[in-house]
Amino acid sequence: MTPGNAPKKPVIAMPSPVEPAQAAPVPRQAQKPLSPSDLVDSFIREALVCRASDVHLEPNESGLLVRYRVHGDLQNVMAISPDDRAPVISRIKIMAKLNIAEHRLPQDGRIRLRQNGHAVDVRVSTMPSLHGEKVVLRLLDLDGVAIPLDNIGLREDHLRKLRHLITRPQGIIFVTGPTGSGKTSTIYAALNEIKTEKNNIITIEDPIEYEIRGVTQIAVHEKIGLTFATCLRSVLRQDPDVILVGEVRDQETARIAMQASLTGHLVFATLHTNDALGAITRLLEMGIAPYLIASSLSGILAQRLVQVLCPDCKVPARHDAKMVARLGRAAARMFQRGPGCERCRGLGAVARVGVFELVTMTPELRALIVNQASEAELRHLLSTTDDLHSMFQDGLAKVIDGRVAYDELVQTTEPDRNWLGGQESQAAAQPTLTLPSLTIVPSN
Repeated sequence: MTPGNAPKKPVIAMPSPVEPAQAAPVPRQAQKPLSPSDLVDSFIREALVCRASDVHLEPNESGLLVRYRVHGDLQNVMAISPDDRAPVISRIKIMAKLNIAEHRLPQDGRIRLRQNGHAVDVRVSTMPSLHGEKVVLRLLDLDGVAIPLDNIGLREDHLRKLRHLITRPQGIIFVTGPTGSGKTSTIYAALNEIKTEKNNIITIEDPIEYEIRGVTQIAVHEKIGLTFATCLRSVLRQDPDVILVGEVRDQETARIAMQASLTGHLVFATLHTNDALGAITRLLEMGIAPYLIASSLSGILAQRLVQVLCPDCKVPARHDAKMVARLGRAAARMFQRGPGCERCRGLGAVARVGVFELVTMTPELRALIVNQASEAELRHLLSTTDDLHSMFQDGLAKVIDGRVAYDELVQTTEPDRNWLGGQESQAAAQPTLTLPSLTIVPSN
């Protein structure tokens, strides 16, 4: 065979340089010709090293763009040539046991890997698009170490209240927030704190994010009828002390979980709501009786994740005029931002930490729920008793502490109207913020 007719090996085409603040890690083998199999192994391995939560493979007219989601933000990593696009996607579909001949319909699968002695579960999703199939890989380290409850970013009063809730023998605790807000990590931290040889803890999850020793974990499999509600009915016959319902998606699951919490079980569950009080509204919309919510609910923890600034490159940030008026120049001068450096790979952040809003049940709040009060009435009650500190207020303390950028906070949480709405008289009556002790935790 002549050199001109020799088969070509896949070559990765690197994108043009980007600004330092948007720079992305370059895989160590990026400049070498790789087979599709080696190429897939390379960027999965590099994504794990970078602690990426997701890998996106996005087709376009010039090939396939690979992006990692690190600390919540997507970053461009490499561009794969058009000739190698189809082989790379086919390789992933083979690994995930998907139909490689089907390009018109979305498909879902999973890959089990071992990297550096760690078991990794890769959730694969394919979707047809204009230039071909887009693939997203969700990376879950099954051997990941659970974060202690002390280190997730809870302020001291929230931590004290939450510890009281999770040591009660019964009741249901909801953790709310969008996908990727750290709800499962918070619940895992709580389970590890209360786990002993004297109690029987059973979890129902989709998916199981990592293994907890001493806990029975069940993975939902809806294709064979193993749903959250089906599992929950069977779990109640397994003599449980503590139950985790990974997600409350329907009325049946919510009703069974809340009834279980009234019969001597401590139940953890998650909901997708914007804030803590929104969970009550969501349960009412599902058709759950107000009396059942009031009698079974122990507390609601809403949360988001915000980026922790890189300590090597953070610098003073511009002052926000409204925040200067609210907090004073001394506090506003503590605002920081992260332009990016070599240590943080140009991201300006090294990890993520939670901002929280915790609501615990009181007799007055239970009475309002039974009377089907509106969410505004519930919020007014809590504001008059100073029992509600919003996620924005919790995050603002971390901003003043110099650990989180103010711009990052307002992109993640909604500012309180009485803080930024020009209501100086109400703002002046607000107590001074107490800064929490904050431990930086790794981002998953």
